[in-house]
Amino acid sequence: MSSTTYEALFAPILADVEAEMRAARREQTEIAPILWNVIDYQFGWDLDEGDSMAQKVTGKKIRPLLMALVAQAVRGEYRQVLPAGAALEFIHNFTLIHDDVMDSSTDRRHRAAVWTQWGAWQAINSGDGLYALAMLASTRLRQIGTPADKIVRVFEALSRACLQTAEGQILDMDFEHRKQVSVDDYVTMVANKTGALIECAAMVGAVLSTDDETIVEHYTRFGRDLGIAFQIRDDYLGVWGDEAQTGKSATSDIRDKKKSYPVLVAFERASDADRAQLDAIYRQDTLADADVQTVLGVLARADAQAHTDRIAQDYYDSAMDRLAQTGIDNAAQDAIRQYAAFLVRRAY
Repeated sequence: MSSTTYEALFAPILADVEAEMRAARREQTEIAPILWNVIDYQFGWDLDEGDSMAQKVTGKKIRPLLMALVAQAVRGEYRQVLPAGAALEFIHNFTLIHDDVMDSSTDRRHRAAVWTQWGAWQAINSGDGLYALAMLASTRLRQIGTPADKIVRVFEALSRACLQTAEGQILDMDFEHRKQVSVDDYVTMVANKTGALIECAAMVGAVLSTDDETIVEHYTRFGRDLGIAFQIRDDYLGVWGDEAQTGKSATSDIRDKKKSYPVLVAFERASDADRAQLDAIYRQDTLADADVQTVLGVLARADAQAHTDRIAQDYYDSAMDRLAQTGIDNAAQDAIRQYAAFLVRRAY
């Protein structure tokens, strides 16, 4: 699925999520203009809607789209989840703003990262504000008549997903300084850092669409496995991705000395000589271009590219098994399958 096909196939849902996000933003009383300038910048709302860059900046809205597709599969409609979907997209973007500060990443979605424009401290403050906006956005569920117990459950799910994401990020940063990191350690990290929000999307989509807890559980497990597969694909793109499509520097994960899945594969599968070379390079404060090329050579000899592909496929297959266990079979469920395949095979 190309980016054009993606946008065309899901255009109505993406437009509804965008409208809900803007509505939640408009409800707020502006006190500090910087906060709202950052939020508008993060989502491309500072650009003219006809500007071709606006589509690149706004983001793929992976999580609210998944939430809406689950709702449509379960109940035949998705408008009941739009406030929660908007909240989840706000949460995801607050983590991106903070991540860019922590990683010193200068680019995000084909333009300068927030912190490079407003400074690290204001980026952190604005990320915190965006988190608060997410919580307020979720309360808009009251306006469409969502039962109070469902709202509480959604609020709990969003909060828990935030906590798990923070724990995953802490583990990720800790891995950069830890001498040994196992593949199992990695899976625990990504299941929280990335998987938690995707799991939350699938869970909330089901919670707001049915009272059948068995169905909710199957979609929740589906989301968790899909989230892990999604992150492994992201790790793949962080080493072998096309910069023109990903919107960030090629080999960025290597330069940042990330213990991403391909690198862990190399540490486990490489020869003693190659492993010693990797270890020496990853102990350096910064990596030169020659170091990056050396790492790429080690990854190639360890067959890390093919191995990374295979493990992503394994988690994708597990997610598909969970999806089948819901017992739901309709056009929306087919769309979920197609969408999941896109997430694990995307080029950006």
